[in-house]
Amino acid sequence: MALATQMASGPGIPLEVSESLTFLGIQFWDMTQNLPIAGGLSVGLRLANSSAPALQAVLTRSGVYAFFGLPGLFAAEHPGPEGLGPPRTFRYVVTAQDLLGRYLPAVLVYTLDQTGALVATGLQGALRAPLFSAVSRPVPPGVGAIRADLLDRDTNKPAEWAVLRVRFTGETETWTGIADANGRALVLVPYPVMRILQLGSPPGTEQGNFSAQSWPVSVTVQYSPDQLSYPAAEFPDAGWPWTSTPSLKDVLGQQQPASIWVNLVTPELELNTNLVFREDLLLASVSGSLPSPESTLSISRAASPP
Repeated sequence: MALATQMASGPGIPLEVSESLTFLGIQFWDMTQNLPIAGGLSVGLRLANSSAPALQAVLTRSGVYAFFGLPGLFAAEHPGPEGLGPPRTFRYVVTAQDLLGRYLPAVLVYTLDQTGALVATGLQGALRAPLFSAVSRPVPPGVGAIRADLLDRDTNKPAEWAVLRVRFTGETETWTGIADANGRALVLVPYPVMRILQLGSPPGTEQGNFSAQSWPVSVTVQYSPDQLSYPAAEFPDAGWPWTSTPSLKDVLGQQQPASIWVNLVTPELELNTNLVFREDLLLASVSGSLPSPESTLSISRAASPP
């Protein structure tokens, strides 16, 4: 069945102009590739202590996930003669889930005042928020993979949301990974410029065997599960994964250095090993000269700060 549509021709006369502003836009960032994540995410927002349904973000052409119609900010988004009302703040809980399974879910909290300004920084517009690799993420070309199944030595349970930080010896840049709800972590680290490519005259004429190239790395862990809060779990209809996903700010900023039981006898604050080109590096505690049967890395949680 065909449908006919009648359209008026001519220049047209605008009868009314409606202006709407948005004060919260988030650009999610892939720290490994140093690029924005411009698709595949489901991003929602809810007003804290409210039972209202989630507000879904709109992906703009510039790769920003923007929210229109923020609860409590109608007067700021639609300027008018009524003004903005008395000073007050609104706390929003933002959830980000990767529908393609590349990144871990994330929970972020933003507080805005009645003018739409972020209370913490006073900034407006696009904010940048990092997302961290899930163990199911394919490893990009030119990137090394460091994996670990983290076990809480005190509880004998997975050390969920522990933070792994990896640094190449002699370099200052740190690469970060986060353990999922099962204690599994993946840290993706771009390979340094290979010395093997600089050999010979001209450079590269004495490359030799690429597979023999390796780099010393140091690994530290942060783990303080008692310091984590779960803002998205407060909503009555919250389901997985939000009931078990803590605030990303707490995960990265509140956890303290943990002890790593490399040999199951003496704890260390730093694990030193080597990353081989094109070989996944599995971090695991060892018993004598052999890895532990479960191929897990045992850690001890940091003491809670006074």
